[in-house]
Amino acid sequence: MASAGGLTAATAFLAACGGGSDGEEATDNSTLLSKPVDTTKVAKRTGVIKDRTHADPPTLDGIGANSPWNAVGPHIYSGLVAFKPGILKPTENEVVGDLAESWEIAPDGLTITLKLRQGVKFHNKPPINGRAMDMDDVLFSWDRFVKKGTSRTSFVNSVSPDAPVMSLTSTDSRTLVMKLKEPLVFVLGLFASNSSGYYDIVPKETESTFDPRGDMIGTGPYFLSNYQPSVSFTMKRNPDFWDKDYALADQIDMPIVPEYASALVQFKAGNTYSFGSYGSTPKITAEDVLPLKKETPAVQVFGGDLGNPQGLGTRILVYGWLPDGKSPFVDERVRQAISMSWDRDLYMDTFFNIPQFAAEGLPVDARWNTGLQAIQQGFWLDPKGKDFGPNAKYFVHDVAEAKKLLAAAGFPTGFETTSNYVTGPELPTAKHAEVIDNMISEAGIRSKVNGLDYQTVYIPKYRDARGQFEGWAYKSTAGGAGTFDPVGELANFWWSKGGTTFHGFSVSGKNDQSGDPQVDSMIEKARLERDTERRRALVFDIQRYLAKPMFALYPPGSATGFLVSWPALGNFRVFQGGRPNNGLWVDDTKAPIAKT
Repeated sequence: MASAGGLTAATAFLAACGGGSDGEEATDNSTLLSKPVDTTKVAKRTGVIKDRTHADPPTLDGIGANSPWNAVGPHIYSGLVAFKPGILKPTENEVVGDLAESWEIAPDGLTITLKLRQGVKFHNKPPINGRAMDMDDVLFSWDRFVKKGTSRTSFVNSVSPDAPVMSLTSTDSRTLVMKLKEPLVFVLGLFASNSSGYYDIVPKETESTFDPRGDMIGTGPYFLSNYQPSVSFTMKRNPDFWDKDYALADQIDMPIVPEYASALVQFKAGNTYSFGSYGSTPKITAEDVLPLKKETPAVQVFGGDLGNPQGLGTRILVYGWLPDGKSPFVDERVRQAISMSWDRDLYMDTFFNIPQFAAEGLPVDARWNTGLQAIQQGFWLDPKGKDFGPNAKYFVHDVAEAKKLLAAAGFPTGFETTSNYVTGPELPTAKHAEVIDNMISEAGIRSKVNGLDYQTVYIPKYRDARGQFEGWAYKSTAGGAGTFDPVGELANFWWSKGGTTFHGFSVSGKNDQSGDPQVDSMIEKARLERDTERRRALVFDIQRYLAKPMFALYPPGSATGFLVSWPALGNFRVFQGGRPNNGLWVDDTKAPIAKT
């Protein structure tokens, strides 16, 4: 862990913002856990939200994969539709209007007709100068996405013959018509993502008189006021945003603080109000929650979502299928052995601090991931349950059986391989990878680390390479369109027609990336199945089936975590999902702004 000593430019910026370690007393000393309260009706439409991010984007252009961009870009840019935030509960990924205010779906599901919202303006910055958004901007943005967007293979049929969107055209200045190859049940959700590499609306001057690499101009609730590389972002409220009630703060300050230890120090000092609003910004680790609350009682602790609460993110272990026909991972017994080398419960107890939270009366819901993340409520099938079937045994920690499987595969003493992952702040992986690599070594597979540069090496040669490398790699779910939907998630990674996000496996024994015909068939049925219960049954069957070949491995488990904020940040954990800082406001009568 990097030392907190020595002020970087970013921490100097934080110190200049003020704040101290003195806070107000917790309102309820009988419990460690605060309950979120919707205070929107009394919110003051003023103040500065003090947030943070963890890295500089390699470019301010969000057309390509760009993890650090995701902390800022969703404030600035808008799409046709968005996901509706959950209020005092997790989002259910219901699609609502954004720059499209309404739509109709034809009875056969092959045509979607959308109506553009009127009166939308771009940010009042040169060279766009606050002009009205029009259909030309929408079509220009689509054409640019078709040519350059990272996720285009999941959208655009002309790019990938299995992608759903045949065309996006206009019939008049307000009407947009989307033609589909097939009635994909979650297609509008593809357009609701606000991450980099997806379809956002940019001005038609982009790449001519406006350079998106060095500035951001969109139609979102905030505009980029200032960016100092390695120091900070400053965003201010867009007075012309179409939803006048959305932005509840005048400004968002977002210092760039790569080191976790420094970020924790700055949070304790009250120089940031939460531990990072954006989902991939490293959150407070589970082991630091209880000590922080003891040391700084005014800080509030909230229950988090089911997922990976300590900021490791979703890191899928994917296999390299090179050299052709000679990769040890071609043999499913090797893959089964790796899965059985994992002590999933120990991993979750350690990383998620489960025993310590339980001792303080803070129960944690911990679940083993299958071929589907356990966060997919209602569609995840518990491998510890009676309904999973015999393939559940491959999730059970059993090093002796793992060694037997390796011996049967021709590796009685194990073998050596390479563990590939990003070592920089753009995609925090090292802590997770070190633990997993060590568990696998107990079965006899020894690995050496190959550190990857995020932008130039990891994305093209590992994340999007469909297994065309040697060893294994830790891969983010980023770049996979539709992961909000259980079938979309399965299609991204396990369907041979899933584009660059497909893991590249085959059952032929050759490195032909042909996938598994049975998996393909089940996913193709589920993608078009409109009946929820029939879709659920198909998703359950896919999880049961994938547990035997173990073509790739999600992290050991998902769990409910805990998030922290200062009381001055109103509505924290009220609006869940949607844009970062959604619904948050600044209450200057509370700590750390108001001192006790």
